[in-house]
This record gives sequence, structure tokens and C-alpha cells, in this order.
Amino acid sequence: MKPRRIRPFSAALMAFGLCVGCGDGTDWPAMGATAENFAPEVLVLGRAVYGDSCATCHGKDGSGAFGPDLRGKGHKYTYDQHRRIIERGKRSMPGFGASLTRQEIEAVVAHVRVGLFEHHDG
Repeated sequence: MKPRRIRPFSAALMAFGLCVGCGDGTDWPAMGATAENFAPEVLVLGRAVYGDSCATCHGKDGSGAFGPDLRGKGHKYTYDQHRRIIERGKRSMPGFGASLTRQEIEAVVAHVRVGLFEHHDG
């Protein structure tokens, strides 16, 4: 029996269908920061580490670039889920557990959940 070949149009249609299913339609950025409180020094460290390790893919303001928009995702993921994603990675995102300290990872989590919504000069 001869293997079936997928025609380019069919492959494109299937890929489009999979991509449409990826989004849940929630306007996460509109949900804003979580109600969590983090110490100012944690947010400062988180902002610095985010700028060095995350902004290239997720944008300086978290609005996405190569990686997805992170704004409001504190409402989608728990604190621990966020921490695990940063430590271990997810899909095409590499894990940072070997290159960042636990303190730096927790600071980045705080920045994504709250700090992205704070206004900073510079």
C-alpha cells in the first residue's frame, strides 16, 4: 500500500485549524496585574532579569514579539505554574532553571504578574 501524501492546501488548512484552537479568546492584557503584592526590591530585580533574559522574545513591555504576550497571564497561570514555566520552559521557550537563580526566577515571576503593569521611566 502506497503512503498517502498530504497536499499543501490540506496541510495549510490543518495548521490553521490547530493555530485557531491554540487561543482561548480571552483578552489577557485587559485583565491587568494580579492582586499580589511583591516587595519593591523584588520587582526591581525582576525587571532587570526580564530585560536581560525575556524581553528579546516577549517584548520590553511584555506585549510579545517572537514569544507570546505575557500581559495578564498571571490570571491564566498560578504563581507556581509561572515559576515552573520559567524554570523548565514551554514549547519553544527554553528553561532558565540552570542559568537563573531561584531568587531571579521568582523576581521574574513577580515582574510578569505585577511589574509589567507598573509605569517606569526609561
